[in-house]
Amino acid sequence: MRIMITGGGTGGHTSPAVAVIEELQKRDAMLAVQWVGRHRGLEQRICERNGVAFRGVPVEGWPRRRSLRRLWVALKLVYSVVRCWLYIRAFRPQAVFGVGGYVSLPLGLAAQRRGVPTVIHEQNRLLGMANRMLAPKAARILLSFPDTVGAYPAERARVVGNPVREGFLHPPSRDTACAALDLDPSIPVVLVCGGSQGAQSLNEALAGALPFLSSGAIQILWMTGQTGIAEARRVAAGHPLRIDTFAFIDDMVTACAAADVIVSRSGASTTAELACLGKPSILVPFPHATDNHQEQNARAFEDAGAARVILDRELTGDGLAAAVKALLEDSALLGRMGEAARSLARPGAAETIAEEIFALVFEGAQETPSSEEI
Repeated sequence: MRIMITGGGTGGHTSPAVAVIEELQKRDAMLAVQWVGRHRGLEQRICERNGVAFRGVPVEGWPRRRSLRRLWVALKLVYSVVRCWLYIRAFRPQAVFGVGGYVSLPLGLAAQRRGVPTVIHEQNRLLGMANRMLAPKAARILLSFPDTVGAYPAERARVVGNPVREGFLHPPSRDTACAALDLDPSIPVVLVCGGSQGAQSLNEALAGALPFLSSGAIQILWMTGQTGIAEARRVAAGHPLRIDTFAFIDDMVTACAAADVIVSRSGASTTAELACLGKPSILVPFPHATDNHQEQNARAFEDAGAARVILDRELTGDGLAAAVKALLEDSALLGRMGEAARSLARPGAAETIAEEIFALVFEGAQETPSSEEI
């Protein structure tokens, strides 16, 4: 099979794409894949690391404010669509799979104009702008949440979940993870992480929360991002609590497996991983995410009883400490939250997406299974 992948910009878009590529490769040893993304973007580095052919376009995100820059961005989009038209003519894909973000728009538009079947995947609860534009002509619309917000042809939509890395599907036990991190398994563990770049508001809130947390009652894994690590180490050094600080955690599966509660942002990949792990969480949505999609993700978990949500503007040290203590002091509540999170998981998402793509290419299937219809 010949397939083109498009999307990127953030790990929330690229991680599902990599998971799907891996699943397609398992099923088709002769798979030819080409990824179209932004020049020098995260997706290009991922392709280089995974040996995937990459083609670049100079597309940019649409400016939210009205300005002359919109004209420049529009011209880049038109040029990118033309480039993608040529990429398609040269590669001759049997399908195009898009994982959302503005990066996915040029190839999706070009494919639809050329009559190449397009499959789009939405990781967030709120359908993104690019996917909203591509949905009317998409052959398949694959969703992560049953109550996805946005207009799309329901007869071509299916809830499949959000693909996650293999490790999150088969994590170590909590005791094994604690041993690997030299943590005391008899003391609760809280993991605080703001994504690969860290989150200043989370770092500041945790620093402010420490005086309200009792020594010996909690262990903290604190991933700060590179810009926050020096201050975090200074704060941790002066506190009697067990606090392990990291600029970045390479083995996030083990860190999450050791944690009793996870405090984090609520990007699509993060929430999918929390669901597969069945971990209670305190979610602090990134307030500047496009269309505020992180709050939509967090509210879905809150509505299911899997998480507590604290808005970034309401995040304080004492408030965070109170929320953490309230969860750790109620083991029954933690258990219910973990089960609620697990109920949102769709661990076979990558396999299901691969099946949809193969069915579209080789069987010409036009109906979605009734059990999963929107």
